[in-house]
Parts: sequence; C-alpha cells; structure tokens
Amino acid sequence: MRAAFDAALAFAKNDNGRGVSELLMRQAVADLLSGIKMQAEACRALTWKAAYCLENGPGDYQFRRELALAAKIYCSDACTKAVIDAINVVGITAYDADQPFADLLTTATVLPIFDGGNVGIRRRHMQQLMLSEDYDAWASTYGPSGQVNLHAA
Repeated sequence: MRAAFDAALAFAKNDNGRGVSELLMRQAVADLLSGIKMQAEACRALTWKAAYCLENGPGDYQFRRELALAAKIYCSDACTKAVIDAINVVGITAYDADQPFADLLTTATVLPIFDGGNVGIRRRHMQQLMLSEDYDAWASTYGPSGQVNLHAA
C-alpha cells in the first residue's frame, strides 16, 4: 500500500496529464490518494492492535485471535483496492515498464488468497468463533463483557 501510494503521489506531483497543472491539483486524484493514505494508516493501526492484543489480551487466546484474523482479511483486501486506486491515479502510464504498479498489483492480489485465503479459511475461522457458545464480540477490544471499561471506547 505504501509503495503504491508513494509512487502514485510522486507521479501526481510530477505529471500534468497534458493539462495546465499537475495531476494532484485535480480533486478526483487528490480524493483517490487521500483514500489510499487513509486505508494504509487504518491497516497499520489495525495490524498493530491485533499483534498487541494477540500477545497481551484482553480475553483468552481464542478470542484475541479474532482481531488477527480480521486484520489479515481487511488489510489484504484493502491492499488490492489501494493498488487499483493508485493505478487509476496514474492511468495507462501505470503499465509502463519503468512503473512499479504491475508488480505491486501482482503482489497485492496474492495477499487475499495466500495462506488459505480470506474467504475459504480466514472468514470460516471467524465464523467458528462467532458460532461458539461463549462468543464475546468485543472481548478483544474491551475485555470480557463483565469487565467493560467505558472509558476505553
């Protein structure tokens, strides 16, 4: 995501698309780049939180694992979207041999299917957690239901 954002931002700052001003001056381009940046930051925060919770809690390991599954699914899907959005910023030039976007797209599309896949395995793991008799939807965020800290929200 970061590499796609960086490459698209550099392109948008240095190319004018045969217009009067650089691409980044166009609202649609700025909106796409803003979206990529927000997705990257959200994925980074979710991944850090999932890693911390997996190691430290709250809740038992089975339910802490849910946040790690959610991070893998959400972030790998978001990465594919981010690279496609970056390609939309650059346009057909994204497929030039000197541009990184083709390789980034190849890598990004593998992430949702790698290691068992998001649909076939990871979402089924989450489904199993939700089917559990003692499922506590917010345990990995707030701790077990009986110990909800309203100030943590």
